[in-house]
Parts: sequence; C-alpha cells; structure tokens
Amino acid sequence: MVTAINQNAAASQDTFLTENEVLKRVPVCRKTLFNWVKAGKIPVVQIARRKLYHWGNVQAALLRQQRNGGNCE
Repeated sequence: MVTAINQNAAASQDTFLTENEVLKRVPVCRKTLFNWVKAGKIPVVQIARRKLYHWGNVQAALLRQQRNGGNCE
C-alpha cells in the first residue's frame, strides 16, 4: 500500500498542468503567476499559445523562494 502511495506521489510530480490547474493548487492571482513566469521564477513550457507547467518544477521553484525567505514577487 505504501508503494502505491509513493507511485501516486511520483506520478503527480511528473504531471504537466495548465495555467488554471496551477492556479487551483497555488493560491495566487493570475497576474502574480504571470509575473513569476516573466521574471523566470516559475518555469513554463509554451506550445503554440498554450502554456504548460511541470508540477514538480513549480513546487521546486516555490520551495526555493521559501528557503530564500522572500516572496516570489
């Protein structure tokens, strides 16, 4: 059972999310997310007009900001 939980956690790390899905998980406004991406603080993959966010990379970026003691803005 622990293995299944670990596999689910690992699978969620490898997930690409849309902007709306990221905004559901990270309680910030759309403009803040846009500013973080523009500043290079949150990585994004753009395919045509669609932006995709690798959830593991988003979490890592947020944790880096937490360790640095500053806001992402």
